[in-house]
Amino acid sequence: MIRKMMSNHHAVLLLIFVAGFILRIYGISLQPPTDDEVGAASAAVNYLEHGLFGQVMWYHPPLRNIVVFISGKVFGGFSAWGLRGGSLLLGSFSVPLLGYLVYGLFGRRSAAYLAAFFLCIDPLHISLSREAFQETTTTFFIVAGVLSSYYGLRRDSFILCCISGALFGLASASKWNGLFPWAVSAAAYYLAPWMLEEMKERRRPFSRLLTVLSAYVAVPFVLYTAVYIPWMMRGYSFPELLSLQMWLVKHQYYWKGTPYTEDILSHRAYQWFLWPVAWVDFVFHQGRSYLNIAVGNYLVWVLTLPSLYYAVREWLRNKSYELGYVIIVFTASYLPLILTTRSIWVFIATPVLLFAFTLSSYAVSSLMERKVIGYRTVAAYLFAAVILSSLLYPMATFRALEYEWMKPVAELYSPHR
Repeated sequence: MIRKMMSNHHAVLLLIFVAGFILRIYGISLQPPTDDEVGAASAAVNYLEHGLFGQVMWYHPPLRNIVVFISGKVFGGFSAWGLRGGSLLLGSFSVPLLGYLVYGLFGRRSAAYLAAFFLCIDPLHISLSREAFQETTTTFFIVAGVLSSYYGLRRDSFILCCISGALFGLASASKWNGLFPWAVSAAAYYLAPWMLEEMKERRRPFSRLLTVLSAYVAVPFVLYTAVYIPWMMRGYSFPELLSLQMWLVKHQYYWKGTPYTEDILSHRAYQWFLWPVAWVDFVFHQGRSYLNIAVGNYLVWVLTLPSLYYAVREWLRNKSYELGYVIIVFTASYLPLILTTRSIWVFIATPVLLFAFTLSSYAVSSLMERKVIGYRTVAAYLFAAVILSSLLYPMATFRALEYEWMKPVAELYSPHR
């Protein structure tokens, strides 16, 4: 019975989704709102009703305002669910979508299950899914966009390509991390007939260029522009919208965080897959202190760079189009964050994790298939990863001050040490 269930990837991914959803909603009504979340609720109302950029993160594209506003309407106000409903749902649905993406790319159930499971139990992704911000929203639209783009390419479906373009437009309208996989997917669609022998009959340069311009330029451009409609209804013109984007690019380039985040927290992207890096939130709510320490599962994250090396070696051996695509989209998503001169904190890693976990799941699955590592070894490793995530889970859900054994960890992030 277990083998039969494991052979049905829909059933397994559904179970992983349910587990991920429970981890993300457990105790959500008891989690206090951060100052930024309170500001996000006010910003959402101000933007949708008056076209005004709000109090927090106004320098990012405004899709977050729309998501939070809709969530508040659906759940009857800005309660815990009304404030965070969009992040909770989109963060949870990212889990099975990643599994479907990996299954579509490599046709391996074990790789699909591993990728989805890695994202399911990741404490950083869980933590960010429980807050009213754009990180998991961006991640959802990216993984959905890449999934649609891949099937659009393989099936030569203009509709799927347009859906992909719309999803990438929404991802970029949430945070500009969406630009990187968007560009790679557009290039991959255009070049596929010249890279895949079975698609050589589709070598129609002008026709494919028109599809790229329509699905991967016009459609996402329209969706990206549409999220600014509340602002433009105040009387701003399209040239002023373009001028605003250029100003935001400059602002992002020179932006600096608070002294605490600049001086206490790690703020370089190259560190993410080398040693544990945390994001920290502190709340004083109704006479009680709450501390959130969101750290990725190091046992999973540390596989990323060795898996990238393994994937590159495999690509050089068999020139797999799918593997090459994953390597490029991971590099394109991660490298700009490494090379930037401004501070980059680990919460921005969530879109990169999609492709990091894809590489790791591919490597582990491939080594199992070749019998280099056995199922018992993998099972022991997954058990250890679950134990580590269980230990990190209270810290990632604003309960780092509730347990005595966590206090030494909490002290590492004290501004008074």
